[in-house]
Amino acid sequence: MAHAIGRTAGWKGTLRLALLAGLCLPLTGCTEDRMTLNLVGYNHTDRSIHRYGVNEYGGGHLQAHRGGGGFTCCISIPRAYKPGMTVTVWGSDWDGKNAIRRVVEVPRYGPDEGGRFAVHFLRSGEVKVFVTMMGFWHPDYPLKGEDAEL
Repeated sequence: MAHAIGRTAGWKGTLRLALLAGLCLPLTGCTEDRMTLNLVGYNHTDRSIHRYGVNEYGGGHLQAHRGGGGFTCCISIPRAYKPGMTVTVWGSDWDGKNAIRRVVEVPRYGPDEGGRFAVHFLRSGEVKVFVTMMGFWHPDYPLKGEDAEL
């Protein structure tokens, strides 16, 4: 008799496990496919930026008219570009007096263009960001003209 009860309990346990797995399956479809990029900054201004970052991801120190010398790991963004996607870029100097916080639209990118999430603090006070595999020196780098001068 005990043998039959054990067999029934095992079958019910297996059924419960299968139902639980079936209920959890739709939840996995809700996760967004993301890519991880190195964060790199460029400072086109006359002031050093003590610390900068994008959303909750922090970067390092950027001397005036410098950048690209180091990467900070890492920032995570959706693999598929979404029109109107924005990030919050923040930064400050040593004493925090010149703190900035800008909501910046991310330009269109492809899923195979990931590698770097580049942040440019421009002389005009504007901030531009790019998802790119290219280095700043590359002729096809997305920042052009006077904005590109460090």
